[in-house]
Amino acid sequence: MGRDNIAARPYNSALMLSHILRRLLAAVPMLLAISIASFLLLHLLPGDPTAVLLGQEATPEAMAQVREELGLNRPLHIQYIDFLGNVLRGDFGRSFFSGRPVADELVMRVPATIELALAAMIIASIVGISLGVLASVKPRSVVDFACLGIALIGVSMPIFWLGFLAQQMMAGKLGLLPFGGRYNAANWQGFEPDTGFFIAEAIFTYGSPELTLELLHHLTLPAFVLATVPTALIARMTRANMLEVLSQDYIRTARAKGLAMTPVVIRHAMRNALIPVITSIGTQFGYMLGGAVLTETIFSWPGLGTYVVQAVIILDGKPLQASVLLIATFFVVVNLLTDISYSIIDPRLRHKGAG
Repeated sequence: MGRDNIAARPYNSALMLSHILRRLLAAVPMLLAISIASFLLLHLLPGDPTAVLLGQEATPEAMAQVREELGLNRPLHIQYIDFLGNVLRGDFGRSFFSGRPVADELVMRVPATIELALAAMIIASIVGISLGVLASVKPRSVVDFACLGIALIGVSMPIFWLGFLAQQMMAGKLGLLPFGGRYNAANWQGFEPDTGFFIAEAIFTYGSPELTLELLHHLTLPAFVLATVPTALIARMTRANMLEVLSQDYIRTARAKGLAMTPVVIRHAMRNALIPVITSIGTQFGYMLGGAVLTETIFSWPGLGTYVVQAVIILDGKPLQASVLLIATFFVVVNLLTDISYSIIDPRLRHKGAG
């Protein structure tokens, strides 16, 4: 028996590696399709990009010269090859409106969105799992109905309305939290971060607890608003999985042996029930990275979402092209990592084929 198990381990490792490689290879055509879609986005925008650069009163000769400089008069497939090569080098072109490299503008925008999404995901995971476990321990009770009601409200409430309501209550009437922004620049004129991860720099570079609290103070309200929908989804999934696990024979056996409910839930039930929940958290995090547009706009959060909105308003093609490419790539990569992690942490898949 032991000899069979030892012989099976390399097979399982090879099987796991093969699964990971298959998932990586499957992501390649999807990423190529995303690059094609984002490239064509510039050509589908209304108007001429040269008119955005030169103005509506530009002469045809000047517009032709700019099109020549930008390479817009070349065949479409040649433009795509150049675009893909530039993207692989980290070059997203220049903004038609500001004239700055889009990559430089994204350096501060993307970390701001990651910081907001990560904070919201932490809140959603803690609150959602707690509500789901409480609801499953006492099914069809007042606690269960209360947790389900909170989850239903979180899913049903429009995020733009919730954001304005939170601003009016927490910032306006109570004055507990600021209306928006990442920090009050007037109070911290010496704060010149090198990256967009402000909280990390405040802790490790500046070593300032006061600045860290200021940043967390501004982060709290938009993070809670952004966390409402994933909190509800995580709570409902946790409850469903916990109810299924709590009905298993080994749980009833543990209870029959005299174990209290709390250690049974924490040590036995949650360990198995939270495996699909953890993978769902990864998927929700991918949605957050691309779906924070409304939250960032409401709270004046200078992230990727507000960058997209500004690009749409002024029809700035290059920032919009780069933003769509990054958001879609983030989602694919996060889902890929989630799928791989599910194969690693789930013992049923880890030992698949051992027999």
